[in-house]
Amino acid sequence: MGLGAALNAAMSGLSLTKAQLAVTSRNVANANVDGYTLKTIVGTEVHNTSTASSSVLTNQVQRQVNTQLQSAYWESLSDTAYATQYNEYITQLDQMFGKVGDPSSIPSLMNNFTNALTSLATDPSSQSAQDVAVNAAEELSRSINNSARQVQEMRRDADAGIADEVTQVNSILQEIESLEDSIIVERSAGRETAHLQDQMDRQLEALTEKMDVEIKQGSDGLLRISTKSGTTLYNDRASELQFTPSPTLGVGVEGNPIEVKSRSGAVMELSSSDLKSGSMGALVELRDNTLPETQARLDELASQMALSLSQQTSEGVAADDGGVPAAATGLSVDTSQLQSSGDTIELEFDVNGESRKVTFVAVTDPSLLPLSSDVTADSNDIVHGIVIPATSTSLESQISSALGSGFDVSVDAAGELKVLSPTSPGTIEITGLTAKNMRTVTAADGAEIPLFVDTKGDGGPYTGALEDGGQKTGFAQRMTVNKAIVDDPSLLAGEPDKQSSERANLLKSRLTETEYTYAPSSGIGAKNAPYVGTISDFGIETVVKQSQIASAATSAASNSKAVTSITKNAYENSYKVDVDEELVKLTELQNAYAANARVLSAIDEMYDTLFRIA
Repeated sequence: MGLGAALNAAMSGLSLTKAQLAVTSRNVANANVDGYTLKTIVGTEVHNTSTASSSVLTNQVQRQVNTQLQSAYWESLSDTAYATQYNEYITQLDQMFGKVGDPSSIPSLMNNFTNALTSLATDPSSQSAQDVAVNAAEELSRSINNSARQVQEMRRDADAGIADEVTQVNSILQEIESLEDSIIVERSAGRETAHLQDQMDRQLEALTEKMDVEIKQGSDGLLRISTKSGTTLYNDRASELQFTPSPTLGVGVEGNPIEVKSRSGAVMELSSSDLKSGSMGALVELRDNTLPETQARLDELASQMALSLSQQTSEGVAADDGGVPAAATGLSVDTSQLQSSGDTIELEFDVNGESRKVTFVAVTDPSLLPLSSDVTADSNDIVHGIVIPATSTSLESQISSALGSGFDVSVDAAGELKVLSPTSPGTIEITGLTAKNMRTVTAADGAEIPLFVDTKGDGGPYTGALEDGGQKTGFAQRMTVNKAIVDDPSLLAGEPDKQSSERANLLKSRLTETEYTYAPSSGIGAKNAPYVGTISDFGIETVVKQSQIASAATSAASNSKAVTSITKNAYENSYKVDVDEELVKLTELQNAYAANARVLSAIDEMYDTLFRIA
């Protein structure tokens, strides 16, 4: 090897060692900086065949990052952000509902009310007992009101939180765009980009906390970021998320969607599959599903409580066509009291040994027809709407048309509905006919009373009307004790001239003994197996259900944090700087640098000697 070749080899080695010293020193200096990744720089041997000489080419600085561990960590981070955000809200709900035995919980307040009714039944003429019963009813109503209001406040908070998340995601995407522009510039100039890539990882990590995304790097080294369904968030340029919060988001009102606007101006709405993870996904789930279901539970409890205390039931009696012997038999029932939207007629019959049920629900708005089967909680009944007010002829026509052939339907001028079927073998057998109406006034015969009414509009009674979006929706916020009863608590003991324990006993029985079927939309029970129980039972289930949700949310948050901790440690260990190891390497590099320097010094001396000889 000539002196020139040796000089070239030593110079290239010295240049590589100098670069390695700089990188290693930087590793040691930044070892404790969050997100700093271990950097290395290696050389590539270059052999010149024409001169038979070799040298070392100094390559670009490389980061030591395990991309598989990185992806696993980011995915876990997204799940944890979702679980943590979700659990924060659920914990608030759990604290609001309390435990079954807490004095301020709904079950305890309901128990106070039923105990007050028991005392009133013992001494119905006692003004003190009457006042205690009314006060207990008001306290129960206020508790349900306050719970429902807090649920809606939380829903509005979640909606506002979505707006904040969207702003942060847009900021992150803009920062990613700026960083990639800088990386491209530095790469084109042949300068190292490892430090910019570290910064990029921090932004991508922040993005995965907000939402579930797919992050890919193309063959050109540029990023592609999209949602799980394929909606592009970043591809050379950042897209923009759009969202309009609803400060007055009310019960039954859907929140606005999150949209993605591309640089070309195309707008796409994010789907539910795009928001299965990340803190933003948790807020959407809370706003659109969890909190509305909680509201539905409270609405179901409030509506069933109001209906149970005011609902009057007329059972059908045997009837026939008057023939001897009768050619058609069935049942008849008085429907003259069916005057409110929400009142019902229930028909039960057997066909070839198979039991069936048809429920007719009264409405005042014909445009609501046909009614959905979800109008009633019973998954096995067939639901039809009947428009009221209706003449006997109109009522007969509506019911007859709905039932079709096989039934003989008639309604007389007094409102007596008769449903018959032929007595011949193998035909329909009528087994039940019931008319249910809501008592809307306090001064009338019967023990039922509209104790809880609706403050909406003119503060009328609750009947379960389906008009205007349904009276049940949001009723938990609007339920209140009837002012007539607040002004005159003696109404709980019947009319002034004939007070007795009958009404108090009936109200207590309706709350603690009579069983009702509850809508699956409340989250208690299933569509094909709705929950059946007393009002008191459902009140307990409402609190128990919330406790179960809270327990599951806490466990999910705890488990996801544990997984994230493991994946984070594994990921960080893949790029973490080992200071001891780097110090050893630094010593080795210093020795290598000194060796290369000695070679250069020797070559310099040889050149000096040659020049002196010459």
